Amino acid sequence: MSPHAESTTRRPFLPGVYCPLITPFHAGSEDINFPAFEAQVVRLAKAGMGIVLLGTNGEASHLSDAERAALVRSARSALDTAGFTRVPLLVGTGTGSAKETIRLTQEAKDAGADYSIVIHPGYFAFGLAKNRQAVMDFFKEVLDKSPLNVMIYNFPGAASGIDLDSDQLIELSEHQNCFGAKLTCAGIGKGHRLSAHTQSEAYIIRHPLPFHVLPGYSDYLLPALVARATGCITGTGNLIPKTIVKLYQTSLLALSDPSHMPEALALQDLVAEADWTVVKAGIGGTKWAMDRWVGEGAGGVPRKPLPVAGEDVKEMLEKGLKRAMAYESSL
Repeated sequence: MSPHAESTTRRPFLPGVYCPLITPFHAGSEDINFPAFEAQVVRLAKAGMGIVLLGTNGEASHLSDAERAALVRSARSALDTAGFTRVPLLVGTGTGSAKETIRLTQEAKDAGADYSIVIHPGYFAFGLAKNRQAVMDFFKEVLDKSPLNVMIYNFPGAASGIDLDSDQLIELSEHQNCFGAKLTCAGIGKGHRLSAHTQSEAYIIRHPLPFHVLPGYSDYLLPALVARATGCITGTGNLIPKTIVKLYQTSLLALSDPSHMPEALALQDLVAEADWTVVKAGIGGTKWAMDRWVGEGAGGVPRKPLPVAGEDVKEMLEKGLKRAMAYESSL
């Protein structure tokens, strides 16, 4: 096993549903609202959602290195104070080069991160998208040198179209410092092939670190679990964490006892409607919805150039989240 993996075993990364937290900023100054951020971290932990920091929803690309580290320290302190000392922190550290990604990963570890999630840089996609070897070399260097176990983050929309296929992901999964893949490419077949590979008896023997395949959406969580996924990472968890946890738990029951399948399907219908609404609303819309339903200041504003929610987005959210928010409140 890679020596990098030793420090993370005290907080194991478990199957389940995880939420990439938004980073709330004050209107006007766009400074981080740390009390609101810490409240959201604890709220999600109480609901049973895992914690992901500094991802796309967290506007990591809008943060300074000092702000990144401060948010990790803040989340760890909030969790520990609330008694969630065993909840791990999965932290986004991908940036413009392998060298800087490794540096940011070390800084995240120093601040309290347990695991890293890394996306491929998108700026030079015009020269990289068709160069499979260059894409693989980036991840292999990060995996070789990262002080934390690494999850691959495959999100073509945020990486200028760079999209790893199942052959590439299977190859990367063999690295002893790689523990998972977040697939925000909605590739359920890709995820199934990767899961089948990493759940084989032979793989488990040669790769003792458990490997997780997690779709980046919750609108197909039930089908993904059928396809061997171990959970999901979903921004919609910022709004309806208890509902998504219930969907996950009910889906697992349905896979072992078909009598639970109607309830699981009904929950998946509800979450699919909400998830698509949140995806269409974007980060500005998600933040407005946080202020609307979670509490004033819980979402705040995005940093420019991301826009705040317009009236049309607010109207869509009011309509599209009505059923889901009512159900969340009932739990």
